[in-house]
Amino acid sequence: MNTKTILIVVIAMVLSFGVAFVYFNNFAHPNKTPEVTYYNYSPGGEFITNLKGDGKFIKVVVELQVTDPKVVKKLEENTPQIRDAIIRILRSKTGQEVEGPQGQEMLKNDIKNEVNKLIGEGKVVNVYFDDFIVQ
Repeated sequence: MNTKTILIVVIAMVLSFGVAFVYFNNFAHPNKTPEVTYYNYSPGGEFITNLKGDGKFIKVVVELQVTDPKVVKKLEENTPQIRDAIIRILRSKTGQEVEGPQGQEMLKNDIKNEVNKLIGEGKVVNVYFDDFIVQ
């Protein structure tokens, strides 16, 4: 074989491996979802308030999770309204309504839905409790 033929074969092999690499990394995994970056926002410390009707108190620390850093700024601008909404939600619940995992999940959903009404639907994707005490 002459050097021209060897050079053409080497170039063809390099191109083949390159095309295969691009294909398998980009197109062979159609169910592969892109990584999402999450940003957390705390609406200012703990919430301590009485619950509805049964003389119990609740203490919670709430974290809101979003996927857009611009939404964090919007949350910060609306902190008083968000705190007020969370306090209203907490005061509307009885001790029985917030008991157990199901009660906490319902409370998280109520907070998420109310905050999303304030800042735009779907902006808050998760609500977490850093602290949760009912007495």
